[in-house]
Amino acid sequence: MKVSLLLLILISSIFANPKIYNAYALAIYDKDGNKEIIKNKRVTNKDYKNICITEVFVNSRFKTDIPHVTIGNSRGHYQSSKSVYNKNNIKVGEIMKFKHYNVMKGYLIITINNKIYDRKTYIK
Repeated sequence: MKVSLLLLILISSIFANPKIYNAYALAIYDKDGNKEIIKNKRVTNKDYKNICITEVFVNSRFKTDIPHVTIGNSRGHYQSSKSVYNKNNIKVGEIMKFKHYNVMKGYLIITINNKIYDRKTYIK
């Protein structure tokens, strides 16, 4: 009985969906590497035409699906990821970088599993 209960708990934890608390854009880089913090902005200060890199924070304790990050019609291509830990060495999320090509202008939209998590910043 105890073995079957333990096996049931183990299987359910393997197939459980990770809880995603939130996801939002942190910064945007132009093609020269100049950074602009966009965490609390509605509109960017500079124009980002053609190539740019966005930095996104996903707040989740487990490895989640890769978010879909778009600026207008330009879809971001996943580049790298870095885990973020609190003072007790517990994982609180990941910072992911996405590279965008042919950026014109539009809202920066972050979606994970067809759910929109951030759409407040307009990229010029």
